[in-house]
Amino acid sequence: MLIIIAFGSFLSLSAGGVETAIYCDTLTISGLSSEGNHTLPLFDPGLGNLVGVDLAVELEVHQNFSLENKGPIGQNVSAESEAVLLIDMPNLSSISVNVSSSVNENLAAYDGETDFEGSSGKTIEGTKSTGTAKEKYLEPSDFVASIQNETVFLPATIDIISGVRGNIAFSLSTVAESELCVTYTYEPRKS
Repeated sequence: MLIIIAFGSFLSLSAGGVETAIYCDTLTISGLSSEGNHTLPLFDPGLGNLVGVDLAVELEVHQNFSLENKGPIGQNVSAESEAVLLIDMPNLSSISVNVSSSVNENLAAYDGETDFEGSSGKTIEGTKSTGTAKEKYLEPSDFVASIQNETVFLPATIDIISGVRGNIAFSLSTVAESELCVTYTYEPRKS
């Protein structure tokens, strides 16, 4: 299991006397694991009154499809994959992002070895699919820190569903990366 976490932030002054703070976290899921946690800082109430929480997710999935024609004659074979990322929120709702990919290959009759090589086999590497989702979180108080530098862990899971057409042996490997950004909109404290 490989999980990589990156963290970044950005503050800006907006019109109408409100300001925004943006924090992002990146999570990579690969191997046998299908879950991880996005970790984001909660809003510091010392900055002011939190009036809005907006969340944005970007999902990028890289897959390797391995196909082997098991039939006695050449045939066109295909494989499809759908990845569904769910990120759980503090109020028990979730943000969902779906991506899909597919491959089609014309493969010769089975050559006697299930090795995904030769005339009857092929591996297609680096198939990439991307998706995004945005949500306005309706309970901003869930994202307000009660102690300095407090963070929130948001569980993320990815489910991969795949299918094939044709008399084939099939293998699929997946690496998924999701970036979750939270934008806090707040009225700054008066000095």
